[in-house]
Amino acid sequence: MEEIRNEPILLAHHPLCGKFDDHLLNVNDRKLCRGCFTVYPATVVFMVALLLLRPSFIEAFVLALVLFAAQLFRFFPALHWMVIGFNLLLGCSLAAIIYAAIICPPDLRIYFYPFIAAVIVSFELIKGRKVLARCHSCPSYGSFPQCAKGPSAIEKENNE
Repeated sequence: MEEIRNEPILLAHHPLCGKFDDHLLNVNDRKLCRGCFTVYPATVVFMVALLLLRPSFIEAFVLALVLFAAQLFRFFPALHWMVIGFNLLLGCSLAAIIYAAIICPPDLRIYFYPFIAAVIVSFELIKGRKVLARCHSCPSYGSFPQCAKGPSAIEKENNE
């Protein structure tokens, strides 16, 4: 528990090298991943709303697709300032697709589940390539993965 209390990051899976500081929020000397801090709570809140409203499978599926498609505008650099809004849309689309998966009619599951898996994998590959491109353009990339732990980790390694 002491180690967790002293950990400077919480819900932050981005490298601490400084190149990804725009992905982090600083709260009480802790670094929080802006995406995780917005997507997951939005997912929970929207899931509760869906469970209360109880839309049909088709309604939930179409809603998930529309919300997911709307958040894809995040990849336009001119719209980067709207990233928190896009994260909220992503969280809502995640809740809608989880809800749709739960209530999916049995005869559609063989088509629905692979489709959802393909969309998730494709989205993560696109986002992952974007992060990797940022890492590859960094002058410290040669020291990866040590560079991802932040400048102090590189200094410590150089002193040893």
